[in-house]
Amino acid sequence: MAPKLAAVVIFILFALALGQGCTAPTGGGGQSGGTQVPSGGQTPAPPAIQTTGSGSTAAIYPGPTVTVPPIYRVEIQENRNHNPIHPDITVTFRGGDGQVFLKKILATVVRSDGLVIQKEIDQPENGQISVGENVTLPGTTGVDRVIVVVTIISKDYKIIDMNDDYNSHS
Repeated sequence: MAPKLAAVVIFILFALALGQGCTAPTGGGGQSGGTQVPSGGQTPAPPAIQTTGSGSTAAIYPGPTVTVPPIYRVEIQENRNHNPIHPDITVTFRGGDGQVFLKKILATVVRSDGLVIQKEIDQPENGQISVGENVTLPGTTGVDRVIVVVTIISKDYKIIDMNDDYNSHS
């Protein structure tokens, strides 16, 4: 009986080890100059950033993102400045089929020191958000969480939620 039990335990451990290699990483490795591709399932509300104390600190754990319906798809690019004096993070609108429906882009950086910074790009009253419009948020030389929520018509879509490690960029 013991050889059968050992074989079952080994099989289960082997299956668990294989399963670990088949899962997506929870952290992003947002490369400088790369466009983040939305992924996921259901549409969440804007990011719920859990603050503590004075309301200026938050956890740095990325959550799920969603896939925007193709008619509303927009492209957002996240870039990191590699100057250690100004390790800024820039979020840039790059266009897409949903550009005419885009009302707002909300960029949030949860810095490794706990500070939460948000900036937004709003649709002008007389037009639409232009390709190339961007916001720059101050980052750190550590691992910062970057969250981007777009408002299309009247619905919010979290399309980027990733950790950006200053040291992982060349």
